[in-house]
Amino acid sequence: MMNEMSRFDLRVDRSGMSTVKQLFTPERVRDSEVISLWGAEFEFPTAKFVSDAVVAWAEKGLYAYTVEDDGFRDLVCSWMKRQRCWEIQPSWIVPVYGITASLATAMRAFTKEGDGIIGLDPSYHMYWHAVELSGRSKVPCRMLFDGERYSIDWNDLERKIAAPENRILVLCNPHNPTGKVFSRDDLRRIAALARAHDVIIFNDEIFAECIYDGVEMPCYDRETAAGACIITATSLGKWLSFTGTNQANLIIPDAETREAFLAERDREFYGSMNPMMLPAYRAAYTDAGASWARELMTYVEDNYKMTDHFFREKLPQFHAVRPEGTFILWVDARAFCEDADMLQKFLNQKALFHVDPGVQYNGDPGFFRMTLSVPRAELRRALESLEMAVREMAFSS
Repeated sequence: MMNEMSRFDLRVDRSGMSTVKQLFTPERVRDSEVISLWGAEFEFPTAKFVSDAVVAWAEKGLYAYTVEDDGFRDLVCSWMKRQRCWEIQPSWIVPVYGITASLATAMRAFTKEGDGIIGLDPSYHMYWHAVELSGRSKVPCRMLFDGERYSIDWNDLERKIAAPENRILVLCNPHNPTGKVFSRDDLRRIAALARAHDVIIFNDEIFAECIYDGVEMPCYDRETAAGACIITATSLGKWLSFTGTNQANLIIPDAETREAFLAERDREFYGSMNPMMLPAYRAAYTDAGASWARELMTYVEDNYKMTDHFFREKLPQFHAVRPEGTFILWVDARAFCEDADMLQKFLNQKALFHVDPGVQYNGDPGFFRMTLSVPRAELRRALESLEMAVREMAFSS
């Protein structure tokens, strides 16, 4: 698949697309030659065999209501078995309009207003918008950071799970924004706590195909689930840059939980699957898709290594927290600036280094999140822009 590898070096043309990233990119960055590293999506085109399949489908000229038939469900089952060694049943699969939207559905199905939703901070901020809009309360469980790795504060998590008003735990694995992959032991221990206190785990695996070489990506199978009630969310969203289609599949093994979720989903007038997603899945959940995921992450990991080396050699005030999954990078810049507003202003306005502020993800001031799913030459140019701004600031002072 050498032709596919070359696509990672191509910068996608966003002109005329009205993407959210364009809206949020500062004007100075848009007008420069420096690429934005904001957001968790590709800056190169997705897999050509997938886009070709979607185009061929679209050219039929019919965009009708589309049913998730037995063939589709069997396809999802075979992918989970092949990629995750996870034996699931077709009846467990519940298509939904996106992962965050389905979290909101789960909250309405299984909690009441004022109930607590537990999250491991730092964490993906859109979860908590959904919690707030649903009239529930976020219950933060801050992970421990030793300067190199994040880990769960088990004593704090147990206290939060044991509180009777807390009804759902949101887990993101691989973790956004830190890139941590929770181990099988982590999953088993979380599940045991959840089962003991009748808490539902909403397990977001949107980045599950984005794993670094040599890292195991565990799932909530029969052994790790430990009898807990778990809703696992999967998608093409990240590993093929399909987030804008707002489609995902939940895997809900427990029949009672699944029926309650379906009832709430259907009360919200769920119609049918986005018709373009059917050919996308048929192309993606194949040998070619598995190869693409491996090649994508080889490229991303090399981008991480280049960035980490650049920081160590030229910008030691910036420390890349080593990821195990995802194509985002969590950076500790506290040695450079611990003031969140000042840091973001410097990065955006002086360095033209457009990234996500860490405090947006409930991280400590002085952290930021950047994407690694960009052409390598563009990433290097952005890093050099940051280096130049840091040197100019040091010189002027």
